[in-house]
Amino acid sequence: MTSTPRRFYLLRHTDITGVSGTGIVADGVQWPDGTASVRWRGPRPSTVHWDRIDDAITIHGHGGATEIVWLDHDTTPVDHAQPCPHCPDGHGAPSRCAWGVRVGDQRDGDGQPVHLIVQPTAGQHVAPEDAEWLRALIVRSQGGDA
Repeated sequence: MTSTPRRFYLLRHTDITGVSGTGIVADGVQWPDGTASVRWRGPRPSTVHWDRIDDAITIHGHGGATEIVWLDHDTTPVDHAQPCPHCPDGHGAPSRCAWGVRVGDQRDGDGQPVHLIVQPTAGQHVAPEDAEWLRALIVRSQGGDA
């Protein structure tokens, strides 16, 4: 289970039934209690609630023809009194670091992503010093001077 809702979509590679098509066919949320809500796209949209997300995957996954793509990282409860175990300076509580990075849609001429999108998860914020630290880390990893 997760401590906050997690968004996802269903990506269908092969349309086994000939009904939903391929690509992103549904959007969903997994709730902290493990249940899930799925909203189907298309000309006849519907919303379905599942007691367990595994049941939705079993029914709609079609043996791997459809996969779940998470938009939010899984979060777990944190001890806010402890320093952050992931940051080099140990600033603040671990909740200060509740942010994730995903690849943007734009690609260069070789098909490689050109943007990394940093976004807060679990309702947290990205502190300015965290964003600057990440920017400097990326610049240095590319041989630049932060």
